[in-house]
Amino acid sequence: MNLNVMVNNALGFVQTHSKNPLIHWMLQILAISHSISPAGWPISYDIRDGFRADFVVVGAGSAGAIVAARLSEVYHWKVLLLEAGGDPPPASVTPSLFGTLAHTEYDWDYNAYFDKGIGQIHPKGILYMTRGKMLGGSSSNNYEVYSRGVPEDYDEWNEKAPGWSWNDVLPYFKKLEHMTDMSVFENPKNAYLHSMGGPVAVSRPETNSYFTRVSEIILDSYQELGIKKMLEINGPENFGASRPHFTFANGRRSSTAEAYLRPTKDRANLYITKYARATKILIDPRTSRAYGVRVLLKSGEKINVYADKEVIVSAGTIDSPKLLMLSGVGPKEDLSKFNIEVISDLPVGKNLQDHQFSPIVYTGQLGLQTAVQNLISTTELDAYPVPIQCGFFKLNRSSAYYSKSNKPQFQIFNIHIGATASPAISIGCRSIANYDAAFCNSFSMANLLREIDMTSLVMLHPLSRGRVSLKSPNPLEDPLIKLGYFRNKRDIGLAMEGVKFMTRLAQTTYYRQVGGEVVKLSITGCEDLPWGSDMYWHCYVKNAVGSLLHPVGTCAMGADGVVDERLRVHGVLGLRVVDASIMPMIPSGNTNAPTMMIGEKAADLIKDDYNMLHDYTNNDY
Repeated sequence: MNLNVMVNNALGFVQTHSKNPLIHWMLQILAISHSISPAGWPISYDIRDGFRADFVVVGAGSAGAIVAARLSEVYHWKVLLLEAGGDPPPASVTPSLFGTLAHTEYDWDYNAYFDKGIGQIHPKGILYMTRGKMLGGSSSNNYEVYSRGVPEDYDEWNEKAPGWSWNDVLPYFKKLEHMTDMSVFENPKNAYLHSMGGPVAVSRPETNSYFTRVSEIILDSYQELGIKKMLEINGPENFGASRPHFTFANGRRSSTAEAYLRPTKDRANLYITKYARATKILIDPRTSRAYGVRVLLKSGEKINVYADKEVIVSAGTIDSPKLLMLSGVGPKEDLSKFNIEVISDLPVGKNLQDHQFSPIVYTGQLGLQTAVQNLISTTELDAYPVPIQCGFFKLNRSSAYYSKSNKPQFQIFNIHIGATASPAISIGCRSIANYDAAFCNSFSMANLLREIDMTSLVMLHPLSRGRVSLKSPNPLEDPLIKLGYFRNKRDIGLAMEGVKFMTRLAQTTYYRQVGGEVVKLSITGCEDLPWGSDMYWHCYVKNAVGSLLHPVGTCAMGADGVVDERLRVHGVLGLRVVDASIMPMIPSGNTNAPTMMIGEKAADLIKDDYNMLHDYTNNDY
């Protein structure tokens, strides 16, 4: 038994069987030391010009790491995985430190742009679009919430791309999942939806008494609003609220680097090269066949590597369309501006969708006791750093924005912050979310003496669309990301109604008892409007908008999209896209779990295309 297995077993035993404070403290030390250890990541393969493989996978992120690891299960296939970043740092591995990774070398650190008159509390109209630049990609720096969406999402995909219905994708969600929360197996209605055998560890760890009390208060308050409690957000019910599950366990984040690349790092047929940036897909214009990738190495050397079977682009919703367009696959009118030879005229970069949210802040009780508890809770590095609740709902029949669909219209995330956390709020508000000083000050001032609840009201299915496009033919220049929020006016009305509904939370029992209220935040552009009026909320949702950083859809599946139902790029042989960009519509929840599912399903599609679906021997999970 190796050291990692021994440590994981010990951590799991202690977490499961002990609430003793001393042992819990020892667990903290073990978790920290385990995450800091650099051992276990794959060694970077020293690639040379002319290297050949059966498959070249670009991007070791949420989907790319999975598809590369799964294809290497076919022992006689040679698989090359290219990653522009390096190993995840300790702040990635330690579950509670995700907030420290923005604007570092592990972040692509893109700027995305609001349309004029939208998002005015963001200086210069810029949203910081954090994307993971390391093994595991954004699965290594996201906020770890595990949410699949609802069956209707995938049945809707299936109308565009047959083979992607809920019944088609559920086996792949289960294939990737190692559920450590035994409570979901106790209810037969939930048990069939989950698995204990996959690589990705999913947990809902027992929390301290303070976290538990807070969560019960918030969930009870939601229930007063009509959002009922449910066992879990990935169960058989589409509507309700619960504490979420997370992609970490035993003191370590379960990124795709952790779950798929660490166990397979010694496979002789899997070659992983770090700090290798793909700058162009090599496509023969005579045959329209992809045959390799041009790569910029850390040394500055430019080389070509070759794929005897396929090139698989898994660079993500922002970089996959960029790489395709640089290679001649994209809208003719755009590529022609940069004198890029058009090999396949496709709507690459269009159909950008994201989960945008309206922030709502409520004050809770007074007291320094919660400030002390808040400080203590932040030291629990092997857990989520704040109490968090998640729910789904849609507006009732009396609303003009009522939907007959069984899909939720809104997702709510609530994080509870103890009193006097204002300095941390102010720093994160400005440096991570790029909100302006007036907004951040009004936010943090509400927390000086009181607990606060920060609720993100997420619009799950916006009708508006943005776009990713090239700024120039220079592969080292960032792409242009236009978010496109609220281009469809119906999105504004729906967001308004959702915010007005959620302000009623301040009228529920707990908040009335503690004198809580909705905080009047400072919103640039809305200063002269009467607070609480429809005019105010109309202005508020447009200008206070934020993002959950869930971009999808820029290489969408479908006959009128970029790839077919088997993720093959239209008009180009030997080229597939496997990542969140292929989603035709954004799902009802966080996008990391669906992206991992895409990686699992894509690997089987590729194996099936080469009659290798059941002919492989490597399996290290």
